[in-house]
Amino acid sequence: MTSEAFLAFIPYLALVPRVWMGANMIVHGYPKLKNIKETAKETKQTLGIPTKATYIAAVLEFFGGIFLIIGLIVPIVALFFAIFMIANVIMKKRKMNAAYVSTSKASYEIDITYLIISIILIVIGAGALSIDSAIQLLW
Repeated sequence: MTSEAFLAFIPYLALVPRVWMGANMIVHGYPKLKNIKETAKETKQTLGIPTKATYIAAVLEFFGGIFLIIGLIVPIVALFFAIFMIANVIMKKRKMNAAYVSTSKASYEIDITYLIISIILIVIGAGALSIDSAIQLLW
């Protein structure tokens, strides 16, 4: 099979990381939204994170995850996730003294993984199996 034949599959490659990341974000965001006041209070007390930032993070994780799964405005949502993941890494390094990889304390390797996937989705977009593609929203 020639390399040109593989090029036909590129629009479908976005589906796997888009859905995987979206599902993970929903799993992380839903409990925060469900108990948003307690979550905001806890993160302010333990990490000094402003309450509004916790609200924004919970909304981004849950609804941004839904948008990724259905493939709606993916490059924009991925940009917000990239910014969010950079902020998470900085926060974990400064406030939690996290290592890149650790089995005994906080780490940020998964945040870097989400950052890389976000950058990929910013560049390649939602792909063929998405609402963006269905309405021919080109980025």
